[in-house]
Amino acid sequence: MATSGDTTYRLVANEIIQEAFDICGIGSEGESINADMNARAMRSLNLLAKAWSASGHLWKQESRSVTLVTGQASYSLAPKPLRVIEVRRRVTSSSIDTPMNELARQDYFEQPNKSVQSTPVSFYYDPRSTAGTLYIWPTASAAVAASMTLQLTELQPIEDFDATSNDADFPNEWMQALCYGLAEQLALKYGVDPQTRSEIASRAAIYKAQLEAWDNEPASLFLQPEARWC
Repeated sequence: MATSGDTTYRLVANEIIQEAFDICGIGSEGESINADMNARAMRSLNLLAKAWSASGHLWKQESRSVTLVTGQASYSLAPKPLRVIEVRRRVTSSSIDTPMNELARQDYFEQPNKSVQSTPVSFYYDPRSTAGTLYIWPTASAAVAASMTLQLTELQPIEDFDATSNDADFPNEWMQALCYGLAEQLALKYGVDPQTRSEIASRAAIYKAQLEAWDNEPASLFLQPEARWC
């Protein structure tokens, strides 16, 4: 028998909610899932996605190019990344990249002259609650601004579910973990019996742990002290 050749199966928000209620045994035997229950489940689904954004998934790492401006110390980043993982200076003519050093907030703001112009070597990212700001030090000189850009690797948040027809901003393999994660929230909210609730929570933890173990880079990691500490 031939296989389908298709690997794109996934669920939209309403299907995730239906599956989560089914896991809880709610509505699976003809009970009505009314509009209020669906709205409450949608809210729980969005809260779950927000919480899982903080885990730092590989599939939410994105790239951004920032144009340097002479003497400018801060750059607004929109949409706001959760984190800026790394920043590289790129020579426009050759595409050669040089990594920049990340500073802690205190280290950046203790720099005595934040407007000095030269080649940027360090950065600090301030995520705030509504807007992200990237600070660089030193600021770019006119020659550097004309010949280089900044290349960012950043972590973006998981997108909201604004409608029941919205696709999930998750890879296909996360569908089961997402359904069980939501079911765990709904089981508590709707008073599912303790034994069933415990089984759902156990499976939700297992499925999420399996995906998080997979969600990492297979490349080897090598550590060495910076030259200044040697």
